[in-house]
Amino acid sequence: MKKPYTPRVARKHIGGYRPRIDAKEKAGGKATYADDLATKLRIPNLLYAKVLRSPHAHARIKDMDISRAEKLPGVRGILTYRDPEVASLRPTSAGWTDGVDTVSYDRMMWRRFRDRRVLGDYAVWVGDELGAVVAAESEEIAEEALRLIKVDWEVLPFVLDPYEAMKPGAPVLHPEIAPDNVMPEDDVGGPAVFVDKGDVDRGLREAEVVIEGTSTHHNATQNSLDNWCCVVEWRDDRLTVWSNSYETDQSRMHMSQMLDLPLHKVRVVSPYVGGQFGRGDTGDQPFFLFTALLAKKTGRPVKFKHTRRESFHDGRQAAIYTARVGARKDGTITAMSFKSIGNAGAHADHTMFALKFAPKELNEVALAHIPNVRFESYGVYTNKLPACMMRGVGNSQLNLILGHMVDLLAEKLGMDPIDIAIKNFGHQWETLPDKSLMAVLGEGAARIGWNEKRHPPGRGPNFEGSKKRGVGFSFHPGWHAEWQEERRGEVQVSITLNPDCTVTLDAPTVETGTGSNTCNVLGCAEALGFLGVQPDDIHWLAVVDTDVSGKDCVQTDSSVAFLQSEVMAVAAKEIRQKLLEKLAPSFRLAPADLEVEDGRVFPRASPAKGLRVKDLLMQGDLAPVTVKLSRPPLAQRTGVPFIATFAEVEVDTRTGLTQVVRLVVVNDCGTVMYASGAEAQQIGGQVIGVGETLTEEIIYDRATGIPLNFNWIDYKIPTIADMPDIDPVLMEVWRGGGEYGACGIGEGTVTCTPRAILNAVHNAIGVRLNEIPLKPEKVLAALGKV
Repeated sequence: MKKPYTPRVARKHIGGYRPRIDAKEKAGGKATYADDLATKLRIPNLLYAKVLRSPHAHARIKDMDISRAEKLPGVRGILTYRDPEVASLRPTSAGWTDGVDTVSYDRMMWRRFRDRRVLGDYAVWVGDELGAVVAAESEEIAEEALRLIKVDWEVLPFVLDPYEAMKPGAPVLHPEIAPDNVMPEDDVGGPAVFVDKGDVDRGLREAEVVIEGTSTHHNATQNSLDNWCCVVEWRDDRLTVWSNSYETDQSRMHMSQMLDLPLHKVRVVSPYVGGQFGRGDTGDQPFFLFTALLAKKTGRPVKFKHTRRESFHDGRQAAIYTARVGARKDGTITAMSFKSIGNAGAHADHTMFALKFAPKELNEVALAHIPNVRFESYGVYTNKLPACMMRGVGNSQLNLILGHMVDLLAEKLGMDPIDIAIKNFGHQWETLPDKSLMAVLGEGAARIGWNEKRHPPGRGPNFEGSKKRGVGFSFHPGWHAEWQEERRGEVQVSITLNPDCTVTLDAPTVETGTGSNTCNVLGCAEALGFLGVQPDDIHWLAVVDTDVSGKDCVQTDSSVAFLQSEVMAVAAKEIRQKLLEKLAPSFRLAPADLEVEDGRVFPRASPAKGLRVKDLLMQGDLAPVTVKLSRPPLAQRTGVPFIATFAEVEVDTRTGLTQVVRLVVVNDCGTVMYASGAEAQQIGGQVIGVGETLTEEIIYDRATGIPLNFNWIDYKIPTIADMPDIDPVLMEVWRGGGEYGACGIGEGTVTCTPRAILNAVHNAIGVRLNEIPLKPEKVLAALGKV
């Protein structure tokens, strides 16, 4: 940070700068992850599972011979697609829910797209899990056994491009669902034209200015350090799963429903998770099921874990957007029309979430004052890596076109794009100009030096002969406010005040590295401020266990940072009342005649005659005071705040290399719950944003459909040496409902960066590039140099 933020309301603990509550534990190697639990030292009779993967982009197993694998010393069990316990499993999806709520099989989000068979005989991408899974005494033996399995493949034609997949005669991936590879209408996303406000065609006809544009976002992947891992054990008829799923309740529901087990017969335990970036939102993974079946068959606990190569398992939805925008000459937008073609890859999962759910929300919270708006989207199956969930889902793809159209319109009208944004965008519960958007863009512009550095496109000075600099920005509504989390249902916390005034906090959420656990502890300390409780007095239960924990609050939508603290604020009032009732007999007064502040309880009429709460409790029956509270998110519609990223770039017109010199990342948070964690999210998110924009890309062999760079050498993630100077800016302008009125920021910190960089490149060289990643050869081609 260049300077710390200024809080709107001074608080004791919320909003401050401090180390994370688990910093020493993690730095000292004491934090427990799923892989730490799954060792021979802890589980001496542990077996290791490996699954067969398709070497072909599109194929079917005609026959399979496992006899040689079965005879290999150390092999303890093999399951195949022919086994009745496998063949009887229902078709499924890896995305029953986006993690916000817990759902059953019949209520999964995308019921039309159950396109996965667990350990089936049909492959639709290179790497598809199918056919057979082996359990052995070591991973090496299991891998050798797979090599001994003889498979007779029927190799089928494949298609990688969504436009080619839509043509008549193209190879069809899931004929029972999409005979033309185009996903049909569904109950959640609705028809292809899913937003149709006003009369867009008339609005475009009557507009004084009409612009058209396109953008292409690619199929990046999450690159989590902590690869998918689980250990499954049966004891009698009860199943226990230790895993790095961050959806413990949903994982239990998934296995209960698919394996036909009562919920109380399934236990799921999740410790710390080493980053997930959206990967865990497709948590209904088939490997949980075949690992469970293998453990049952062998009668021993079985571990399944992805290798680094296998962790290239799903990623962001590649999306091609086209748009038309109509406006008056004063910059007032009268009509907007967006159409997207999404490359779903081999399985649907959450493709339609990205293509429809995110745009629907944008229409409500950012395009409310534009009279004519249309969104039209099509998800298309291809034989590429499945497009599932990734941080900034849907919003990153959408912002790539939104920010382009604002910049393009401003250029057409000779206006500043900041003025275009402020003039047109805001939510329906506030009149224009939107105060949050004005503040965010004003602060970002000042920090980047917008007025000083911005120049007519391509007309800035040269540096070192061939290098040119430019600035650009993009903006987006925040994600998510409390009212947008109604689907979660009730949020649960349990606070136990021990007799010595220390606290045990059960705020169930699997910590993925975001710092939400620290937010919870700070929120608890803030709520119990009347007792003088400090963060170090609070023990947060780090392991979520469906046998003993409350309902888990999954760390998606960036809202766990405040959702559980809002419940704690209410729970603390109950603790206060229970405490006064418990201590009132010591004063021979009614609870209403007592007050408690700073850890002292005293008569309202005689504040000086108080006693320490701790002393009174330690002299009593030593029973703790516990409150468990379950409450749905507040439904009050408050709109959302805005976010923005400003970028300064340097482009070498001789080599085509683009270097990001500086980023200013601005978030209106409503209330900053934990400043150190929030700024870490702003800075860390730029690794994804810069990587997706400049270097990251999955490369396929067009002749075979084989991905060529499923590794961290050829799939180029930015290193610290590649990252620019980053200025994280936290603001508190907008306010939501509840005690804090906060909005999440982690999800959105990646959203605006690609378009901000592309707009800055246009300002630098005077040529627009709207397809990422922005490789040097694309820049040179745009400049007419290749």
